[in-house]
Amino acid sequence: MYPQFFYAHTLEGENEKQWQPLKDHVENVAKLVKKFSAPWCTAEYADNLGLLHDVGKYQPDFQRRLHGEKMSVEHSIAGAKKWIEMKWPESGAYCIAGHHSGLPDIGNKTDSEEEPTLLGRIKRAAAQDYSGYKNELSLKQISTFPAKDAVCMNSAIENIKKEYAFWTRMMFSCLTDADYLDTEAFCSGRKERGIYTDFMACRDLINQRIAQFQADTPVKRAREALRSQVMSHTDEKADIYLINMPTGSGKTLTSMQFALERAICTNKKHIIYVIPYTSIIEQNAKVFKDIFGVDSVLEHHCNFDYESIKDPVTREKLKRTAENWDASIIVTTNVQFFESIYGNRSSELRKLHNIADSIIIFDEAHMFPSLYFQPCLEAIQILTQRYHCEAVFMTATMPNFHTWMNEFGCSSVKTLDLTEDKSSFPIFDRCKIEFLGQLSSEKLAGFAADAENSLIVLNSRKAARQIYQLLPGKKYHLSTYMTHDDRSRVIAEVRNSLVKREHFCLVSTSLIEAGVDLDFNIVFRELAGLDNLLQTAGRCNREGKKRNCKTYAFEFEEEDLRPKSNDFLIKQSFCREVFQKYDNAASPIAIEFYFNRLYAYTLESRKSMDFKTAFSPASCGIDGFGFNYARYARDFRLIDENLQPLVIVTEENKKTVMALLKAVSYGGMVAMRQLQKYSISLRPYEFEQLNKVGAVCDEKGIHYLSCTRYYSREIGILFENNEASIW
Repeated sequence: MYPQFFYAHTLEGENEKQWQPLKDHVENVAKLVKKFSAPWCTAEYADNLGLLHDVGKYQPDFQRRLHGEKMSVEHSIAGAKKWIEMKWPESGAYCIAGHHSGLPDIGNKTDSEEEPTLLGRIKRAAAQDYSGYKNELSLKQISTFPAKDAVCMNSAIENIKKEYAFWTRMMFSCLTDADYLDTEAFCSGRKERGIYTDFMACRDLINQRIAQFQADTPVKRAREALRSQVMSHTDEKADIYLINMPTGSGKTLTSMQFALERAICTNKKHIIYVIPYTSIIEQNAKVFKDIFGVDSVLEHHCNFDYESIKDPVTREKLKRTAENWDASIIVTTNVQFFESIYGNRSSELRKLHNIADSIIIFDEAHMFPSLYFQPCLEAIQILTQRYHCEAVFMTATMPNFHTWMNEFGCSSVKTLDLTEDKSSFPIFDRCKIEFLGQLSSEKLAGFAADAENSLIVLNSRKAARQIYQLLPGKKYHLSTYMTHDDRSRVIAEVRNSLVKREHFCLVSTSLIEAGVDLDFNIVFRELAGLDNLLQTAGRCNREGKKRNCKTYAFEFEEEDLRPKSNDFLIKQSFCREVFQKYDNAASPIAIEFYFNRLYAYTLESRKSMDFKTAFSPASCGIDGFGFNYARYARDFRLIDENLQPLVIVTEENKKTVMALLKAVSYGGMVAMRQLQKYSISLRPYEFEQLNKVGAVCDEKGIHYLSCTRYYSREIGILFENNEASIW
């Protein structure tokens, strides 16, 4: 027997008169999907997507479940089945089937109904009766290709498939965000969301800040000349703008000033500032918040502590806004940005439709992850050519993107160099860079100890510890074996030593290369990539006020201290070639040579995650396009998920950390975020080494170090020199 009324959601403690009618919910969602997707999707397609996404809730079993019967009812596959029966473009079937569980793989026609693939799950819908929708919903006829200009049907079939898959993700983003928003509005009441900023007011504020700078030194005059050169191109149209500016030349403010002008000129909705390092994101976000106001910038990354926002209303609004990026200015990471494109979960892709219509600034653009180089560039091409975006690539070590965009299948992208005149670049060479060849660890420690202050940056944590132990006198150590809390403490102590002009040495792994605003007289960098070397050189004579400052590249004589990974060995080889070929390793021509050699040699690996690997010959509809979204998303992870997090308990933090662990055990997500600054990440064998000696405890799934003998606040986690096991 069919129910008389159909509902989408209940309210706890309320009778069904207060429940949300199913018709209201799907019509509300349809309106939002149409609103979000209007620039790239026909109204009929968007409307039907919203109407059919919950059509499975018309099943009598689902309604009985809402009335309290204990049963499991799958509702999302029914709408996908109906979509396919209507012979509409099959992208809608992916979106509807995955609007809770994530975009699925297509699978094969032989898949059983137990399989999580689209073709498998469709078979489950055969026994479902959801015909009650016919009395309440009116579907529109889809007679034209719905993707408007978002898919160029005149290009090669491979490009058509990639653009079609991207458009499907965009529609999935619109659907899931619309579903979340309407469900939230009914179940929790309409919440304050969104961080909206007047770009014209922001432009005035940043112009005022820049006008305060006095161009009274050669470096400051060169900085102003480069900024003016960039700003002279604000009325020129391109897909990708290239800002090649040396370290310390004012890239951060210049790029934001340019982005604001372009956003105003082209009526963009968002400016998204994308940064590869979590170590510098807080620093850059603070720059923008200081200028535009704390409430004007959405900062979204794993280290952001919402509890630092004192006003509870603002804090909750920021949390909600981070869910879908409904903000004018967003500062985020490469991980968040690209996994919001190539992920498959609704929590990831929900943000994607708000990336459209944006100016997107990629800081340190040369650092797109190697294995994902091609899909990252292709995503930027599609966003700029199909979704009204413009991109800014910014770095002090600029590859020849004009050439390499062609190599990675992006030949139609128009790039524009905003800093063609590079004659002022030598002014920013505040130290001489020399290659010393091979050095013993003892000689390295001796050279560093002779300087008033020095920085040594090494490729491995093992080498960093060994050199640290050899150094005499006052010294500091930084590595990812230390918690964020302890690294922050050490950096503060180093700054204090620099102010006091104390005689000391800092030994660090590469984590110090970007975002740590420290200024040393002498810097030593173990040979790695040229970009690593130049980043480290940026910590030498940073203000340009000292004389006879040098950065030395070197290699260890000791075999056991040298890097073993092929990636390091390749980069070292090409860096040696730069020193052999060029007098100035920091010159634009040397940098271009290095990246040309590196990209050519690693070309195949940089193409290995091409999205065409997700293409499938299987299909469920009239398009004949099959995609394995879930499998590709599992492979597209920019962070190594095999690392094991470990919370560090010390005598100093014990009271705080144990309280946070207890809160997490009761489901406290705020406490989980706060624990991050007391945590490190270990490789599985390292974690197991500590676990075997009984040094690791478990608090409802959260692992923490239980013995202070295995951690030093000076150098981090300890694996050796512990006589007894702990049980």
